[in-house]
Amino acid sequence: MDNGDLSSASCSDMRKKLKLDDSVVDEEVVAGDSLPSLDEKEKTFHNAMAEWFIADGISPNIIKSPTFAKFINCLNPEFPPNVTEVKKEVLEIHEECKEKAKRFLKGFEGQLTLSYEWFVLSDEWTGPVLHDDFVCLAAHFIDDNWKLKKWILGYTTDRTVPLEDVNIYPFREAVQGFEIESKVSTLLLPTDLDFDEVTLDPFRKWIEERGSNQINPRFSLLYCCADLFRLMVDGLYSDLSGYLLEDVRMLVGWGRMSPTNWNITLPNLQRAVDMKAEDEFSKDEEYDEYDKPSDEDWIKIETFCKLVGCIYKVSKELFKGEYLTSNVFFHLLAELKLMLNQELVSADNDYFISSAKYLLKRFDRYWNNMFLVLATASVLDPRFKMKYLEFYCSKKEVNVEGSKAETVLDHLRVLYARYAANDIYQKPICPVAAIDSAEEEEEEQEQDYDDEEEDDDEGKEQKQDDDKGEEEEEQRDKEEKKPDAYEGFVLFQEYLKFEGSPRELQESELDSYLKEPVMEWNKDFKTLEWWREEGKKYPVLSRVARDILSIPISRAVSWDAYVMFKREPPQFVLSLEPEITNALMCSKNWLRL
Repeated sequence: MDNGDLSSASCSDMRKKLKLDDSVVDEEVVAGDSLPSLDEKEKTFHNAMAEWFIADGISPNIIKSPTFAKFINCLNPEFPPNVTEVKKEVLEIHEECKEKAKRFLKGFEGQLTLSYEWFVLSDEWTGPVLHDDFVCLAAHFIDDNWKLKKWILGYTTDRTVPLEDVNIYPFREAVQGFEIESKVSTLLLPTDLDFDEVTLDPFRKWIEERGSNQINPRFSLLYCCADLFRLMVDGLYSDLSGYLLEDVRMLVGWGRMSPTNWNITLPNLQRAVDMKAEDEFSKDEEYDEYDKPSDEDWIKIETFCKLVGCIYKVSKELFKGEYLTSNVFFHLLAELKLMLNQELVSADNDYFISSAKYLLKRFDRYWNNMFLVLATASVLDPRFKMKYLEFYCSKKEVNVEGSKAETVLDHLRVLYARYAANDIYQKPICPVAAIDSAEEEEEEQEQDYDDEEEDDDEGKEQKQDDDKGEEEEEQRDKEEKKPDAYEGFVLFQEYLKFEGSPRELQESELDSYLKEPVMEWNKDFKTLEWWREEGKKYPVLSRVARDILSIPISRAVSWDAYVMFKREPPQFVLSLEPEITNALMCSKNWLRL
């Protein structure tokens, strides 16, 4: 949100928060309290404004702008807003919320994943900058209501950190600050930075000495899937010169050339390929004055479109706009591996062959590192269990030994045995209750009540029902016409036809779960909701599932997953001191605790 972007909802909330009317005073008098002093009323005013800025991501420096001054004048508050006082309140709110978050995480009876992201300021930014080094450390977990949570624990770096400690300082600072040494089992890292096992070995040992989790190994390094796709795309994009891209832009009427997301670049280049295939550049004299790509350049563009098209086909299913649980990645990445291999087999020129091999080499390195956690999560999806893994390992094209399926099953058995031997599964996952879920339910109830009030007019109600019926019918028609990408996934369609014999296993929760038939395929199936319902039937295994499914496989979703270069920090924090930036970004997650 820009500093000057004040939504109507925000304005309405602000009026309620900032208007220190007589009704508040009357309530205090009735309660027997003395009237608040001017200092107390001023603090309440700035505290309300600080909460507003935290919740909506607004820089306190907006107070200095003339438009904001005009807005505040319309509200006619008793006190003029003061930047220094608001920042002071932001820091106080942060400290208060941090203590609540700390108590919650200390009492959390599950495993946490920490994700790391380094944000880089764009060269195009021309505004004031007080801080340009941003490292976001976030904790990921599943709460008692089986909802995925992401809490930012730290958002800035300390410039005084010694160079030799710069890679592990943010992790150690967050873990010590929240006293979660025994909770962290996984780090989700950038795929392209130097966060290898050697670099993070001191931190791994430090965690393992203090850790008490049931996962084996006790501490794992995982890498971001969105980063993998970005680097694969960038490897091909780097072969397209700026002059070539400018020529294509002119030919197809592409918008202003600037760094953009690769899901925007792909269709523009594909349009050029399609126009060339239809010989439009030769048929229409309009293009005679334009520079056109050479035959060699066309090969590069066509290679980019075909190979990146494979990546995009899978990414659309993975990065729809919300964080997906880890169980959906295995079969989709397996599909990508097959598509790239098929493109390699059918390649007809050296450039395409070398490009496909480059992508497969990078993909296989990632796949081998992530195979165990991705496959284990897939087994904990009742639509797959062991069946998809056995099917995958039976395919000669993927060059995976059949023993891999047994390795994953053995790993899951060890996990289950450790959880079963520990009475942790008998404890609530969150002894310190969070408020956000309860507030969400209360808001839904209030909305239901409001809806009932609006339905008093029977004629109006009938019209609304008719309109609603038409809308639902239109929505169904849209959904029926919406293409299903899974119909084009060759490997997955083969899996649906795959049949295997059931295993004869000893009866434990895990054995019982695996012996039951897999659920009929449903693309929109909600895995967490299923485990929430089946938790009583599988008390131990559901705890295993909770910890495995909470591991994020991508740090970015939706638009952010397609960034061509490193992600940038939000603009509203660039002109703020590091301490204020950290307080704003962290507290937004914790306000409802």
